[in-house]
Amino acid sequence: MQKLLIVAFAALCVVGASSLALADDAMKGEMDKMKSDIQSEKDSMKADMKAKKAEMKGKMKEHKENIKAKRHEMKEKMKAHKDEMKGKAEEQKAAASSAAQDMKASVPAVPAAPSAPATP
Repeated sequence: MQKLLIVAFAALCVVGASSLALADDAMKGEMDKMKSDIQSEKDSMKADMKAKKAEMKGKMKEHKENIKAKRHEMKEKMKAHKDEMKGKAEEQKAAASSAAQDMKASVPAVPAAPSAPATP
């Protein structure tokens, strides 16, 4: 009976040790699977962030280009307005000088007033 108990105990030890080894292998397999899942999630998140960053970069570039175009447009408008005002000012200046010349030509020469006798 004692031999039977020793054999049963030995079989139980061998089966227990092998079941622990099998359980350890199963746990390692599950851990590896979880690690690969986490890594794939991390990689997909990185890819998403890169895509969003590229999209935002494109939007910012477009926005800057729009602002630059508006600024150039405003500069051109201001330059045209300035040139127009210069032209009007020159026209007014020419008109004023011609009017002054016309007035000089139309005003008769005033004779010199006789000198009054000096009072003692």
